[in-house]
Amino acid sequence: MKRIVTLVAIFATPYAHADCLDKWLDYRSSKLYLSIDYSEGCYQGEVIINFSKFSKDDPHWPSPQSRWRSVPFDRECPSSKVGKDGETIEFSCRNDGISPLAGATYRYKVVKANYRCDDGSIPLPDRSFICIRGCTPTVPRRLEGQYSEGTC
Repeated sequence: MKRIVTLVAIFATPYAHADCLDKWLDYRSSKLYLSIDYSEGCYQGEVIINFSKFSKDDPHWPSPQSRWRSVPFDRECPSSKVGKDGETIEFSCRNDGISPLAGATYRYKVVKANYRCDDGSIPLPDRSFICIRGCTPTVPRRLEGQYSEGTC
C-alpha cells in the first residue's frame, strides 16, 4: 500500500504545479514591453507592473540599453470590479500614474477561437483585457492573458 501511495504522489506532483504562472498579463509592441507579474510567482505575492520602452538604437528585446521600471499594480490601478468568483473583470489606472497604463480602464473579455487544433479539439479561449476608456495612442489597447497550458 505504501508503494502505491508513493507512486501516486510521484506521478501527481508534476500536475499539481501545472496551473502555476508568474505572469498575469502581457503586452509587446515595437516600442514597448509591459508585463503584469506576481512578485513571488505562482499567483503569489504582490502584483507588479513591469515595463520598458525599446531603445531607438537597439529595437530588439531584451536590450542592454532598455531600462526597466516597476510599480505595484494596486498603487497604479487601484479601482477594480470583480466577478462572482473574485476574479478581476475590470480595472482603472490612475491618471497621474507612471506606467503606460495611466488613465486607462480595461475590461476582461473572452474570445472563443475560430479554429481547431491539429488533433481536432477546440483551443482554450483568448482571455484579454481590452481598453475601454482613456485609450490614447500611447496606451496599450489589449493586454493578453497568460496561460499555464498551451492553447492547443
